[in-house]
Amino acid sequence: MREISDLAVQLRAAIEASQHTVEELADKTKVPRTTILALIEEPVAAVLPERVYLRGHLKVLAQSLKLDAEAMAAAFDAVYPVAPPPSDMVPPESPARKLAVSAGLYGIALLAVVVAFATAMR
Repeated sequence: MREISDLAVQLRAAIEASQHTVEELADKTKVPRTTILALIEEPVAAVLPERVYLRGHLKVLAQSLKLDAEAMAAAFDAVYPVAPPPSDMVPPESPARKLAVSAGLYGIALLAVVVAFATAMR
């Protein structure tokens, strides 16, 4: 069985000390019940939001429970570190390069029209 993180232990203890239920805390903070349960590592079947939103929800909960929000966010970062981007990822093409290519093609097309018009006028 997996060990519960210090973050979950601290959050559970703070919820118990506040004498609020998870449902009451969810109503008070507007953090979804399933998100709170996931943060305290209770088994829950839920589609959780992106990491950045989970971290934000944790800070809201910490403030509501009178915990140090920054310390809780740091604990969250230790448990759920940011994943580095895949090394085989191709960087997106520069918008400036696309604009330069488009302008060049437009210039060639305009020149072709002018040459065709001049040739037709002879």
